[in-house]
Amino acid sequence: MNKIQKFEKVLGVCCWGFIALLSVSVCLAVGPDFKIDNILAPDIMVIVLMFLLSIYNLVRWKYVSNKFVYTEKVFDAFRIIEVVLVSIFIIGSYQYIEYCILIVPMIFSSLSRGRKLSFTLLGISILIKIVKGLISYFLIDGYTLSSSGLLNHLLSLAWVYIVWISLINITSAFSEQNYKNEKENQRLVVELGEKYEQLEAAQNEIQIQYDKLKESNHKLEDTNLRLTNSIAEFYTLQQISEAIGSIFDINELLKFVNDVIIGVMGVNYSTILLFDHKKNKLKVHFTNIKDKEDLAILGDNINCKFLVDILESEKPILENNVVPDKYDFIKARIIGSFICIPLSSKSRKFGLLLIEHKNQNTFNKENLRLVTTICKSVSMAIENAELYASMQVLATIDGLTGVFNRVYFHQKLESEFNTARESGYELTLVILDIDYFKKFNDTYGHLFGDVVLKSVVQTVKNSLRSTDTIARFGGEEFVIILPRTSIKRAYEKVEFLRQKIADNVITDNLVSASVTASFGIASYPETSKNLNEIIKDADNALYKAKDNGRNCIEVAKDFDFNR
Repeated sequence: MNKIQKFEKVLGVCCWGFIALLSVSVCLAVGPDFKIDNILAPDIMVIVLMFLLSIYNLVRWKYVSNKFVYTEKVFDAFRIIEVVLVSIFIIGSYQYIEYCILIVPMIFSSLSRGRKLSFTLLGISILIKIVKGLISYFLIDGYTLSSSGLLNHLLSLAWVYIVWISLINITSAFSEQNYKNEKENQRLVVELGEKYEQLEAAQNEIQIQYDKLKESNHKLEDTNLRLTNSIAEFYTLQQISEAIGSIFDINELLKFVNDVIIGVMGVNYSTILLFDHKKNKLKVHFTNIKDKEDLAILGDNINCKFLVDILESEKPILENNVVPDKYDFIKARIIGSFICIPLSSKSRKFGLLLIEHKNQNTFNKENLRLVTTICKSVSMAIENAELYASMQVLATIDGLTGVFNRVYFHQKLESEFNTARESGYELTLVILDIDYFKKFNDTYGHLFGDVVLKSVVQTVKNSLRSTDTIARFGGEEFVIILPRTSIKRAYEKVEFLRQKIADNVITDNLVSASVTASFGIASYPETSKNLNEIIKDADNALYKAKDNGRNCIEVAKDFDFNR
């Protein structure tokens, strides 16, 4: 209805124009000299029509402005009122104006509502025209109109109505076509709306599928990332496990672990701190910190309460927003994040692993979990390495005397001999044998014999340097390795040992006795040229000492001290 309401308002404007046109026509009919006598009945009717049209136009304007009141019935009533008013009140010389005015509502009706209303209006106009003609013929004209005049009048009316009917048919055809077009447009709009709704539904479905696909893709990416991290973790742990299984030296193992952590974690610094149980403090064992000043600061502050508490509680710490002033051990170094993990087993606390990065927010829980797992493996490896080292020591120690056994002696002598040859210094070997040891066993029993062995060994050990080595060669024979010692200096030292042993009174419960020992000395390169020769020469010198009455010292190959 909005479109028709707009046309209705335009028609209202035209109505005011018609009123103005009628006013002009009345003025022209009355003439310039306005007199009451000059106003005829047609003029009066037109004046009344103008008044009624003015009221009608105002009422129509009110209705047209209210879309809830303006309906098709109101539209039809307005058209009928227009036709009735114009058809009744325009008479006489104004009939051509009537034709001009009536054509507008009829065409408007034809365009808006089709033929039916237009022909109804035309019928009303014709009916009023017929009534007006009869009244004029019988009452006013008094049968004065001739037959030919009446015929001409009827023909004129016929032509007018034929033109009106033609215009109505033409405009109705346009109206019907326009109506069909509007219906078609409405149908197309409905179809387009349905298509749009279908397209929108399809688009929503596509969006839902896209969101699901996107979510699945995110899950897949997350799964791939976790899988990649898991593979990297597995590879790292596999490397460390292989190292634990193949590297028994604790220093070599910890260096390897430190290098792996730096490579895998991509950190700036990795430091392994081991706890010295004798000194009761942490010490830097391995680190990739190269700057001496930074290393000194770290070494001076690693026994701070923060790190000691981590070791004691055995709880790892992850710090992603480091405040340098809060941690003494990182002063002078730019550190944004660090992880500190204790190295411990059920029985012991070995130390700490400290990994550091210059950037903040570098580490996450997965990194902490991985490093914790590595530290558990390393702790087990340290424990195994210490156990292995203990077993190695036990395997090289004589169970009775506590000194090294013959196996270790040969390894040590070979190592010292090679070093002496490469460095060009002297190496002296001493073999001692306790005189008449079998007699002690037979006289006082094997238990006392064991006491004699221990006492002699302790006497010798108390007189040796830290670089010297004593080992049990077999039975009551012992060997002493003296690095960087000439044969002359060795002779003086052995003489001191011989006298010390002879002066010592061995007591066990109620049994007391003194023992003596015989010594054979050989030296590289003074008496012997190779490893086998130095052992053989010292052994021959020992036998010579025994042949010469025991409790004496003999030098290999009758070495001349004066040369």
